[in-house]
Amino acid sequence: MKSILKAVIALVMGAGVYGFAQASAEYKPDYCAIDHDHRSHNSSYYDYYAKDNYYRAGSYRSNSRSRHNNNRYDDGRGYNRRHNRRHRARSRVVHRETYRTRWDARITLVEEIYWTRSGRRQLVCSVVVRGYDAHQVSHRRLERIARRDCSPRARIQYL
Repeated sequence: MKSILKAVIALVMGAGVYGFAQASAEYKPDYCAIDHDHRSHNSSYYDYYAKDNYYRAGSYRSNSRSRHNNNRYDDGRGYNRRHNRRHRARSRVVHRETYRTRWDARITLVEEIYWTRSGRRQLVCSVVVRGYDAHQVSHRRLERIARRDCSPRARIQYL
């Protein structure tokens, strides 16, 4: 009795898998009459319908991060890179100093002026520890260096 039940279940499962395979093989995306790149709603749209100007413009999403990528689609940095250049954070280094430690590490203090989007200037003092033994340098030493050598009005950040 159990073997007959298992055979029936296997037959039903096989028929279900076969039906699913047939249904997915016959899948075709709906036709879209709007003038835009149809890969935005279905990546395989042009496999089923005639290719248009949007298809010929290049890949929809480019993985290339090179500066020679001249396609007109989004490459992860924004739709129009020339437009976004105006909104990049600008900064100017005011003071930079490097301190040696007794370990294989060095402490770098960088004081910069950042311009915010609103045009306001912000003074930031960054204290960074780099090197193989960076974990040996105590946070207390970083605080002392920052207190001693950063401007009084600067915002201090420990990186």
